[in-house]
Amino acid sequence: MTSETSPTWTFRSDSGNPKGLRRKIEEVLEIRPMTGSGTPASKNLFICMTPRSGSTYLSSMISANDIANTQEHFRIVGGALERDSEKLAEPSYELYIYDKIRRLTSDKGVFSVKCDWPQFLPVYLSGAFATCFPNAQFVYLTRSDILAQAISRYVATVTKYFHTDNRENAEALKKEVPFDYDEISEHMEWLIAMQSDWERFFASEGISPLRLPYEEISEAPADVLHKIAGLIDVDLPKDLVLETEFKVIRTGQNERLRQQFVEEHHRRLEGSRWTLQNA
Repeated sequence: MTSETSPTWTFRSDSGNPKGLRRKIEEVLEIRPMTGSGTPASKNLFICMTPRSGSTYLSSMISANDIANTQEHFRIVGGALERDSEKLAEPSYELYIYDKIRRLTSDKGVFSVKCDWPQFLPVYLSGAFATCFPNAQFVYLTRSDILAQAISRYVATVTKYFHTDNRENAEALKKEVPFDYDEISEHMEWLIAMQSDWERFFASEGISPLRLPYEEISEAPADVLHKIAGLIDVDLPKDLVLETEFKVIRTGQNERLRQQFVEEHHRRLEGSRWTLQNA
């Protein structure tokens, strides 16, 4: 005789805190079962990113070419959630999602959002993803060189110069950024953890995203725009806008930090090497 029990699911997230994110949302909005009573956009585009993967430049091009207003629409920190909730008729998370869709869907019928994993996680676990975004298309931004990505994020964090429109902090790039192996390692591990979360999501949902490496976005932006337009079946203007206020940030310090990191890694590795001794 066999007994049947309901399975217990434990959701794994390496770079997001589901309980903490839910608490943050419930300070402002009620999370109730999704009813699907809102009106979804005809086309949904998710730009899935990890920090320093070219998402801001890509999003600015998508907006500049009148495809859709692509921003971090699901950002809930820094007062963003509180400001968004003031626009709602009632404090409901589902209404929050549909209000975003209503206000931010483009004339071409596209709702486009860029998000890192912690921003997407509440949308996913609340049921909003399944209910509000039928037939969503996914673009996944990565970098082939994760160490360079980690150093870029480290430099941006130290200098507070994250994008080329942060003109007030531009002078900070001229100052020498101190080398910190442990800090760079933390950035690298966090990026790897977020990539793991995205890959687990894609695999579990059977999604094959359009994968765009950072290098392709910076070197062949026109080709990238054509790929995205084909993905969501929209027309592009004859004269593409490829120059925006957001550009790739490069400094001479990144290569120095890279060399120092690898040298320090090898030094620390010596203490962990296996020593083979005769029995």
